[in-house]
Amino acid sequence: MRFLSILVLCLVSSSVQATCTVDDLSSVGVTGFQEAVLSVFDLDASSETWQIVGGFDVLCDGPVEPGVAEFWGLSAETPIHQVVLRKGSGNRGLVRLVKIYGVPQVQIRSSGMPWDHGGYFDLYVYVSDVEAVFEQLRARGWQGYTDPVNYTLQVFDITEAIARGPNGEALVLMQRNAPPYDKAAAGSESGMSWPFNTALIVSDYEANYNFFADILGWTVHLSGESITPPPGLNPTAIPLNLASTLPRKFTAFANSELDRNGSLQILKAEGLAGRDFRARAEPPNLGVLTTRIPVGDIEGLARRVEEKGYPIHAPITALSLPPYGPVKMMALKAPNGARIEFFEQK
Repeated sequence: MRFLSILVLCLVSSSVQATCTVDDLSSVGVTGFQEAVLSVFDLDASSETWQIVGGFDVLCDGPVEPGVAEFWGLSAETPIHQVVLRKGSGNRGLVRLVKIYGVPQVQIRSSGMPWDHGGYFDLYVYVSDVEAVFEQLRARGWQGYTDPVNYTLQVFDITEAIARGPNGEALVLMQRNAPPYDKAAAGSESGMSWPFNTALIVSDYEANYNFFADILGWTVHLSGESITPPPGLNPTAIPLNLASTLPRKFTAFANSELDRNGSLQILKAEGLAGRDFRARAEPPNLGVLTTRIPVGDIEGLARRVEEKGYPIHAPITALSLPPYGPVKMMALKAPNGARIEFFEQK
């Protein structure tokens, strides 16, 4: 039904847009990514999962304006339907599901493992009961790399499972046992919290580190190496003997010194060589397609990036982006191929 509806809407008017329960959602105070965009095969099933398992509410539902398709390198006539979901009443951690019709698609990270590099590996969400949420997702056809595992990382005590969905997307279900955090603010008292971090698996750690630290000038919020103590149980399915001997390097970046929410984190498993998904990390392919980060001066950002000799992947374009309203948007590509979209509300 959605396919027929969107074709009719596109024939009626190219200006028809998604209907939203909130108009002109503000980006004020948001650092890091304000939303993650997931390209999905079955829009209804994906939306239902986020609503029923995650406890998210639908904020917008309807067609995407033709300019977005062109911004993504597709024909302006490409029909795209979107559902924007939000946990709670905040203005960050939104999930935008898009269904792109009439074009060939493959999964960005098809059958990918946590040491295969390229694109976005996952979205991190807090949960209060990882076992319960994990089983609810499995009942809907999701699978895990492992069953929930307890581990410590620096000061944190965590029970975690990574669930992989039908579009190749992955969710890190993080039950943070200690130190305590504000579950109400995170929206994790029931279901899943809004996404607060995403991981980019990289092969060239230095190049990706320099991209965030030097090209973007972002702040390092968490960095180090981890080795899993024997027997080596870990949520990323690395064989036990390797997990207890080979280090995993990580650094989480955000564009604020005080707020890590919405961070982009680079990860590399030393000693493990995986597949390269960089070429697939583009529309219209399936999975975590892009993150969207609000900025106050997009022309200034573009100028600084170009002055440092880094290419702009998609130039500044004027778009209408419900529920934010009119925006100017551009895209960069991290060295690992992940598409990052920056937008400024007009």
